Order: sequence, then C-alpha cells, then structure tokens
Amino acid sequence: MLDPFGREARKIVKDEFGGITELLMVIPSYVGIDAALERVRWINSGEVPKGILELDDVRDLLTFYALLGALAFSPYGLEMELVKEASLGIYSLKIETAETMEGTSVPLEAVRGDYIPPRDRAILERTHHTELSPEEKKNLRLEYRIHLSKFLELWDGSLKEVYIRKGYAYLTRGQAVELWKRAFERNFDRAVNLLYEVRDELPGYYFRLYEELGKIAREHFKERLEKMGRAEAQPLRFDLFPPCVKMALGGVPAGLRNYAITVLLTSFLSYARICPNPPRRDVRIRDCVQDLSVVEKEIMPIIIEAGNRCSPPLFEDQPHEIKNIWYHLGFGLTDKPTLEDSGNSPWYFPPNCSKIRANAPELCKPDRDCRNIKNPLTYYLRKLYLENRKRKENEQAEGAENEGKGAGMEGEGK
Repeated sequence: MLDPFGREARKIVKDEFGGITELLMVIPSYVGIDAALERVRWINSGEVPKGILELDDVRDLLTFYALLGALAFSPYGLEMELVKEASLGIYSLKIETAETMEGTSVPLEAVRGDYIPPRDRAILERTHHTELSPEEKKNLRLEYRIHLSKFLELWDGSLKEVYIRKGYAYLTRGQAVELWKRAFERNFDRAVNLLYEVRDELPGYYFRLYEELGKIAREHFKERLEKMGRAEAQPLRFDLFPPCVKMALGGVPAGLRNYAITVLLTSFLSYARICPNPPRRDVRIRDCVQDLSVVEKEIMPIIIEAGNRCSPPLFEDQPHEIKNIWYHLGFGLTDKPTLEDSGNSPWYFPPNCSKIRANAPELCKPDRDCRNIKNPLTYYLRKLYLENRKRKENEQAEGAENEGKGAGMEGEGK
C-alpha cells in the first residue's frame, strides 16, 4: 500500500470492510499485538524491515489501522508521535521507490509534454546547463501538477518556489513528496481525532496495544520525555482554550447560561486540569486526585467567576445551580462534597462539537484550529501537543546555534 489514506485504501476500507468502525472491530481477529508493534519497533535502528515494506495491501491497512485504534486512547502524546514518525518513514520509503505518486491522498496528475511551454520548461529544468549531472537534472524535472486550490491547502512555502500556470501548480518529484508528507500528517491527525470519539466502543485489544506502544515510545523518546511533556494534570493554559470555552468564560446571556457554565465549562475545565487524557469515560475525580483542593481552589472559582459575568449573574439568579455543578463533576446533588462522594453521579465529559452546535449554536464560533476537531478537549490536547513540540524545536535550534558559536570561538582560539 503506497498511502493508507489514498484512493485505493479508501476503496478497500469501504468495499471490503464497510467503513473504518467496522474495520476496527475485525482487526483484533486478524492482527496480533506483536504484529502491529512491528510497524514501530524498527524505529531506533532506522531501517524499515523488508517484511513491512512487502505487506500486501489489506495486511498493510490492517496493521496500520490497528495502531490508529490504539492512539484513540492518547490522541496527542508520545505514542502518537512514535506512530506518526514510523508511518512516515515506511510510506516515504515506499513512495521513493514507486514509479508514480498518482493515487495517493494528494490529487496529483502526471505532467504531459504539452502542459508547459518549451521555453518555460527549458528555463525551469535548466535543460541547457551542461554542468549539471543527470541526477541534478532529474531533480529539477516538473513531473506532477495539482489544482491550485488543493495545493494552497497544504503548501506553506513561498509561491515563488513553484511554477504556476492556468490554475495549476507544477511540482518536481521532491516538492510532490513534501506536499504528500503534509497531507499524510493532516489525514493522520484527522483519523485519530475521529477515533477518539468512539474509543469507548473499541475492543480491549486496542487499550492493550496502546499500553505496549507507550513502553516503546518512552524508550524512544527518553532523552526528551521531560521536555516534551505528556497530556497529564497540569496548570490550565487559558490561551490554548477553544473559542467556545473562551466565550463561556467571558459570560453569556440568560438563554445560554446553564449550558455554557454547567454543561460545557464545568466538564471542560475539570478534565483539562485534572485528567486531560482519561483512559476511559467512566473515570471519577477521586481516581485522579488525592484531595479536593484542586477542584475547590482552582476549578470552582473559575466557574463561579464565569457565572457571575453572565447577564444576569447565574449564581445570584439561580443559587441552587452550585449543586448542579457538583453533580456534573460526579459528586451527586450536593453543595458540600467529599472525595468519597466522587462517583455518586457521572463526571460528565465535555460535549462534542456537534452537540454544542445543536444545543447552543451561539457558542460555536470556530477558528482555523477547529478544523477536523470533534470535541473541545481534543482541541486543547492538540494545542498543548503543538506548543510542546514547538518548544522542543526551538530548544534544539538554540542548542545547535550555541554549538556553532562554540565551535567558531574554538577556531578563533586556534
């Protein structure tokens, strides 16, 4: 399989299995946990096993989606980083050796000779530059084109780097591969987000696979584990909250108060602060904390302040709503909870974006980061993940810069 998100892969998933959900249900019967882990175990050696590269299309999809199913339990953590890195390595190698990239998830088509004026082609491909080797000339050859609207969705470089003609961007093989990598990462994130919503329905096989992935990920990333950070309890990052939560924090009018404060804000803040990546939906607060201080001193004041910003103030107008807040936190209908009360009612999970749009459409004002996101908590997890990755990249760049300066000073000393 050249691309697990490509046209042929989608056809197999739909025609032979009936869809992704159905595919995930049958995978445990066909793929052992060790067989799925073979797709990532090679990563420390840097050499993809020949057996992985030679899997038939169906077996390739089964083992790939087995790992995606496991990532439903940790959509933005080291496990995802590991699987994405290993999968990019596998499919990049397959694409490098393939005759064509047509049929991947990027809508590329081969360039015919009459698409580009001969003079333009001669300039762009430097066909008259005799000093260039055949390999260098091959790398300059424009092999694919893609409609400009699709191209702009993925490209983040300068348009000056690309030949554009009659609504199409023309690409070298190298540029097409880079575009495919961006599409792969986008499709990968989208798939994991979708599976996060159905993880409670998945067989126990996937959680066991996730636990094994965690062991490999911690070993692979052991040098930067602390810097990278994981989606565990930590102080809230208000700047990374989704638009609906920020709106609820600012106070809302009467018709939205109960939903915005009691349903959305209470669930989001409590999970984001205490248990941002719960292993299951029936988790209780007492499974995550040893006392109620974090709830009483950090979460409840924020909820009450947001309620007081409403018009009219929620808790002045409906003082009994405090009991409802504790009920949604899983302590039953009370205003004087103890840790032992945790579990007397469900600890409500943040509502999905579709439910927010249906029940409180005024709260749903999506920004560009809401694309492919199905739940406000997933939005927050993704932003935390990207923030940590950006910090790591900056630290690595600073380290390389300092090493370069040190080497320069050393040279001057000589």
